[in-house]
Amino acid sequence: MYPSASKEARLQPNSAMSSYSHHQEYLTVPRMTRSRKDMSQTIDPLAAERCIVELQRGREAVLTHGSRSIAVILVETLTPAMLRAISETGDVQLVLSANRSKALGRHVGSGAAVLTLPAGVSLQSIHELAGLCSLQQPLPDIDQWQTSPGEASTAALRLAQQAHSLPALLLYSRPVGGGSVLSCSVDDALHGSVDTSDLMALSRTRIPLSSADSVELAVFKERHGSAEHVAITVGDPDLSRPVTVRLHSSCFTGDILGSMRCDCGEQLTGAIASMARAGGGLILYMSQEGRGIGLASKLRAYQLQDEGLDTIEANQNLGFGDDERRYQAATTILNELGVRRIRLMTNNPLKIESLRREGIDVVGRLPSHATVNEHNARYLKTKRERAGHLSNSESFV
Repeated sequence: MYPSASKEARLQPNSAMSSYSHHQEYLTVPRMTRSRKDMSQTIDPLAAERCIVELQRGREAVLTHGSRSIAVILVETLTPAMLRAISETGDVQLVLSANRSKALGRHVGSGAAVLTLPAGVSLQSIHELAGLCSLQQPLPDIDQWQTSPGEASTAALRLAQQAHSLPALLLYSRPVGGGSVLSCSVDDALHGSVDTSDLMALSRTRIPLSSADSVELAVFKERHGSAEHVAITVGDPDLSRPVTVRLHSSCFTGDILGSMRCDCGEQLTGAIASMARAGGGLILYMSQEGRGIGLASKLRAYQLQDEGLDTIEANQNLGFGDDERRYQAATTILNELGVRRIRLMTNNPLKIESLRREGIDVVGRLPSHATVNEHNARYLKTKRERAGHLSNSESFV
């Protein structure tokens, strides 16, 4: 029933634990041409993974290319003291995603966008550029934008995206925090990928709920990340027949607090009750708050919605995509539980398509019901009109 705890991660020997002295030169990474075969022999995914964790903790990391290096730190964890120290190192660059740069009037396609920050720039100004303030923000001067950002900028942005943080970082010549600093190569960051499908089974127990007497919870943790997902088995589903399944992304405000700005809490409780009445089903409670942008950024998006943006526009204004969720972990859990054929309880065709791409046989859809109120009406309308969500009467098989 559970993933094997002995599954080996395919990692190269780690060389990223050494500290970096402050005399290394500023990195301008040239465009590299290298075959995929050559890259696979040198990429160290564990080095990139450790740097991601460092960034999540508010610490610096270092990107290397040969003997050259550059320091990076997330904007959302940046403190005034760190900024003062960073400003003393020389040129400082702000790396943003394509969606955030678009909000600032700069179209860069799909890659990273880089701004050269003026000397003495304030933390408030950086926050405004990164989208951490209101919609009212000054636009950068045209000559601040780099015309051709290097691979180091793209690599830094990829680390931020895999950290599920606000996609905005500072690049500067050397670390300023003192102590040891973890590093990874530009190739590690560009081509290494956190495997969200590699899970460890940690625990399970039975818990009676108000709407379902027979419920088993099983916790799965990502081996290469901190996310924990929960399989909620309601009743006794018949695995010889298509199992009713709901993929439910965690929603602190809706599931726990009962927020009326979304339909998440009602969909979760409704799914449990419906499965209990039908004799069985499975809910995968996935750690993907705010369509994958995290709780802090979801609350930022709420502020932007209060200023007039819809839910998709708010995510884009912060630098994210329309939907940052991935479903490889859900597929792993379904496979480990022996669930091969399902009827998916959802209004989101993207979930159906994603599971089918991962090899799950989705034989049908059950609508997920929600009550429209004055607080969530615009949100639900946006999901239907802009994200392609289906109504109760529409089918997608």
